[in-house]
Amino acid sequence: MTERLRNKCDLFLRNRNAVSKKFMLEKGMMSIAAGLIFTGADKEADIEKLTECRKLLNKHTGFFSEYRDAVKLALLSEMALSEAPEQYIEDVKAVYKKLHKGKFRDNSYMVLAAMLICDLGKQESADEIVEKHNEIMKQMEKQHPILTGSEDISYVILLALSDRPVDTMISDMNECFDYLRKTCKIKADPDSVQGLSEILALTDGNIREKCDKVISIYNILKDNKADITGGCAFSALGTLIGIDEAPEAIAAEILEADTFLDGCKGFDEKSVNKNQRLMFAVMLSAESFEMASSVISNTFINNALGIIKAQKIATMITIISNVLPTVLGAVIDNVSEKNDNSDTKESEQKASES
Repeated sequence: MTERLRNKCDLFLRNRNAVSKKFMLEKGMMSIAAGLIFTGADKEADIEKLTECRKLLNKHTGFFSEYRDAVKLALLSEMALSEAPEQYIEDVKAVYKKLHKGKFRDNSYMVLAAMLICDLGKQESADEIVEKHNEIMKQMEKQHPILTGSEDISYVILLALSDRPVDTMISDMNECFDYLRKTCKIKADPDSVQGLSEILALTDGNIREKCDKVISIYNILKDNKADITGGCAFSALGTLIGIDEAPEAIAAEILEADTFLDGCKGFDEKSVNKNQRLMFAVMLSAESFEMASSVISNTFINNALGIIKAQKIATMITIISNVLPTVLGAVIDNVSEKNDNSDTKESEQKASES
């Protein structure tokens, strides 16, 4: 394992443990997501700011709110990283409203998509992005009605942020999907292949060449008994195509990271399944490599950090599959806030006594 990857893994564990200790009533997968967000920003988790952000979130959202459900810790983490957390949540709510227009059900995937737009500073262009997003979803639903659903929203927002034409991206996605399934006969489930196709369509370049690089990494991992044949781990491989390293070197780092995590508390088979752990290893490995100059020169990728952000979105999708009911999340919020206030008063009392 390279020193850079080891540092990433260590930071990730510190962040995950710090968040998990403070937000112990939340599901473990959510604290993992928060840990990944802080690690992606190369920051130590600021627990005090997270606590303050939770109060702000409760102030600006209702008791039965999609903002206080599956995506809460992810949202709090992005708020804590923002220079103006209160403005951030207001911006996310405004963009979410545009995404949600005409939809009957609240949707946590849409909250993530709104967060992504705001993270990239694109809230002023939200109308155009939403319009492009809707066109991409319309074409996807027409061509792959069974495979296309709410879980695609966050990936499609990434595509809508790209300056690539919609028809070009749809063509690349379809070619990638057919090439992997029919020509390469990849055994991964169709949803995972579609997720990978969406990530690979983010960037310019020959789609089959990008597929071939992913397949090379996939085969090495599979030969080493890694659980890569389905789930989010397979889709996450798409985040590796901009790395200017041989597939063997990339796969070796992923396997090292996976072995490292397997030996850490909270990442053994009793806590997360092998496929989820491997996805975290893929994400940490991707962030530890330098991007190829051909990718850095792409304005969209350079400014939006599109591929790196795609990793975080893939993680969130995993989290949503482990969602707590909204009402329970709101109750947890209220209990935790009372505890926070009690701790604050106790600290103030001790300070006055001394």
